[in-house]
Amino acid sequence: MSEKACTNCHFITKDNVCPKCRSTSFSEDYSGLVVMFDPGHSAIAKAMNIKEKGRYALKVR
Repeated sequence: MSEKACTNCHFITKDNVCPKCRSTSFSEDYSGLVVMFDPGHSAIAKAMNIKEKGRYALKVR
């Protein structure tokens, strides 16, 4: 099973339901990867509106 990115919050997962936003809309066509360890102190997390730890795609098509 390949990884896919949620088209709503950009979280990368192998599940059929996004564990972050509960969306079922995914795409396997994404680029870039951000691994967020401390979103509370990250300028990147603030720019991407990320509030939880995890792996996120930069661009989802």
